[in-house]
Amino acid sequence: MDRTKKLHIAMFPWLAYGHTMPFLEVSKFLAQKGHRISYISTPKNISRLPKLPPLLSSNITFVEFPLPQVDGLPPGVESTAEVPIENVPYLKNAYDKLQGPLTEFLKNSNVNWIIHDFEPYWLPGVAAPLGINLVLFCLFNATALAFMGPPSALLGEFRKRPEEFTVVPEWIDYPCNVALKHHEIVNHIKCMDDVSDFQRMGQLIQGSQFVTTRACFEFEPDEIKLLIKLYQKPVVPVGLLPPSLPSNEDKRDDKWEATKSWLDSKGEKSVFYIALGSEVSLSEESMR
Repeated sequence: MDRTKKLHIAMFPWLAYGHTMPFLEVSKFLAQKGHRISYISTPKNISRLPKLPPLLSSNITFVEFPLPQVDGLPPGVESTAEVPIENVPYLKNAYDKLQGPLTEFLKNSNVNWIIHDFEPYWLPGVAAPLGINLVLFCLFNATALAFMGPPSALLGEFRKRPEEFTVVPEWIDYPCNVALKHHEIVNHIKCMDDVSDFQRMGQLIQGSQFVTTRACFEFEPDEIKLLIKLYQKPVVPVGLLPPSLPSNEDKRDDKWEATKSWLDSKGEKSVFYIALGSEVSLSEESMR
């Protein structure tokens, strides 16, 4: 591939804030390199994103697709933050219905590459006839991906029962004790629809030119090497992707400034901070 060629890259994240933000960080990085970015999501999810730095705004275009209504999904819901976990399958049904408008957009936009999330299992069938290359961008770290296994395992040749997720899988070739608790896999199954998350991932790994993951060799060298072997294609770690700090030219975030000042005023080891994610609401039972 000609490294000097400027590309038109479409970004297509899942409908969750923990996904839209890292996709935006990658968009900004690619836009800095001179590539044209079309960031595709629903209106409410795009409205939640921070404003772009002025120097990048000409290279990043936000493309809004209204989320189709489906039975079981309350009107106006566009993200996982707005529904309990048992209703997430309806959100996935609505997301899958974006296939139509996305296909029409791609037919008329000269997109070269699509960087996509783990949900749109139908995307290879859309992109291949149009000559568009796919990159699966996984927001999970390499350890989680290695535990999930190769496409053959994800597509159903193994793990027919929840209990099979509670042991270290046979393909792990380095010292490891990572496995799910029974209640964790049972809870996760609640948010899957007729096409499981594992099936979605398996089809997208097979249909992509390469896979990127939110990881780095310094932390997970064995895991990344194993993924390359399991996927039989390149796996590119992109780092942890923390939100960009505002530059001196950008408007400062008053909430962050107040929080930072409060933290700076505390003595060493006087504050214990727990990050539970942007959409985690723990029950009293879970807290204990």
